[in-house]
Amino acid sequence: MIRRTLALSALALAALPPAAQAAPSSPAPVKGLSARPAGKLSATLAWDAAAGAARYRVLRHGKKVRDVKARTLKVRLTRAKARYQVAAVNGKGRLGHRSRTVIVVRGHSAPRAPVAAAATNVTSGAATLSWGRSKAVIALDSFGWASKRSGPIKVVTGHDPPAAPGTPRATSVTDTTLSLAWTASGLPAGSRLRGYRVMRDGVVVRQVPAAGADLTNLAPKSSHDWSVAAVDTRGYVSAPSRVTRVVQKDPPPSTGEAHAFLLASTDSSLQAFEKHYRQIGVVYPTFFDCNLQTGAIEGADNRLIVSYAQDRKVKVLPRFNCQSTTMLHTILTDPATRARWLDTIAALVDQYGYDGVNVDFEAIAASDRDALTSFIADLSRRLHAKGKLLSQSVSGKFRDVPNHPRSTAFDYQALSQYDDYVFVMAWGIHYATSAPGAQDDLSWVRQVADYVASMPNKQKFVMGTMLYGSDWPSGGGPGHRATALHYDEIQALAAQYGVQPVYDAGKDSWHLAYTDASGVPHDVWYSDAPVVARRVALARERGLGIGFWRIGQEDERIWTDPEVTR
Repeated sequence: MIRRTLALSALALAALPPAAQAAPSSPAPVKGLSARPAGKLSATLAWDAAAGAARYRVLRHGKKVRDVKARTLKVRLTRAKARYQVAAVNGKGRLGHRSRTVIVVRGHSAPRAPVAAAATNVTSGAATLSWGRSKAVIALDSFGWASKRSGPIKVVTGHDPPAAPGTPRATSVTDTTLSLAWTASGLPAGSRLRGYRVMRDGVVVRQVPAAGADLTNLAPKSSHDWSVAAVDTRGYVSAPSRVTRVVQKDPPPSTGEAHAFLLASTDSSLQAFEKHYRQIGVVYPTFFDCNLQTGAIEGADNRLIVSYAQDRKVKVLPRFNCQSTTMLHTILTDPATRARWLDTIAALVDQYGYDGVNVDFEAIAASDRDALTSFIADLSRRLHAKGKLLSQSVSGKFRDVPNHPRSTAFDYQALSQYDDYVFVMAWGIHYATSAPGAQDDLSWVRQVADYVASMPNKQKFVMGTMLYGSDWPSGGGPGHRATALHYDEIQALAAQYGVQPVYDAGKDSWHLAYTDASGVPHDVWYSDAPVVARRVALARERGLGIGFWRIGQEDERIWTDPEVTR
């Protein structure tokens, strides 16, 4: 709550310092400059009257825009950002001091009007005006943008405020909502009720017309002190009620089984998780990577992601990623580097309270197969001693072959002795520097699933499905790397170039061919919800877990498909 005491005595006006009075040779400085939106591409500037002013000069970036006699001017937003000032000009053309600067930003929204304006402590010469904070009397934000005016306050001496309302009580509490009710205030004779201020931890959050309020958008498990005060039609506010402390309930827990990677650097991935978390049992936020020069672990925890997931009983296993053959050889075989990685992973799990970790080491040399298994065994012992989980991402394959550049290093049978989850990346037969093609041809995925299902610990294996597409220009290859695209981007491309995607039944994948504005041909291969659902069904039929890379870019329909939701 904000309070300001305003002197009402006429004697106070005579006490203004000389600096605030107009100099005889120039007009007074302009004060109160603010801006308000006036459409998508314009804003209205407004300012207070300045003593001695015959007109006002509006300046943009210090240069004159125009002189006006009014105290408002509508300006077009031809730039993304512009700085405005106003100076008064007297009848002799003398320029006064410039106003404060207002920054006008295209697309900027003004703050909301302050709520619950009221008066207290009214005497014959002064009154305390107060109001609730505006979400961003008139509210100004840091750019000088002004809100709409609050409701009027009529100050009348000798008027009694309402009596304090009864203590609010919670009539309904969920994880994010709260309903309060209280006994109505007594009012002095001739007074009428305007409404009630609702205060959270002493701060006004809204004003309601009757003795009850429904609050939303509260944080699960949060605790707040709630009180109310009555306001009459003259703007007089009562003393606050007694306080009631309310603790919001826990959010509904997840009942899902899916494993999902969450790209921590994008809002869309977190938003997808927030929307669909009840279908996800384990989340892998992409927090940590290897430094390719020093070999150190770098990255950062994100408390918002971790607390949101754990509050909803979703296990959090952050990803530790490295995809350099040379660096991984050092991490796995150099004693000092290996020990540093094991120590750091264990320490980060303790520090941030993770449920475990995901190790995503890719492009490992075939000769480092035993070193990888040994590293995972050591990490498993450390984590399991703490009651933590270990997940590992492995390249998809349908047989164990020697000297494969990506899959040989992963000894499925040996690793599953130490891992709690083995996340099989069942895609990648076409990749960024290959020729265009379906990355997860269904016949290949089926072979991978059959091989995985033959493992002694098959219940630990998760069949991972890609949710993105790839766009290869000019036939692909090392010189024409593919760009990863999410589902909506691909649909937008199809619309932009007026091309219809073609379903390839043999590969169970979609193909979009188009030529861009520069004449470059493109091939896009991608999955939609039915394609993803068929891979999920294939995994479930074999008793394997299901997983996704990565949420936030998918065909939204996957979350309503029976194969995914059951």
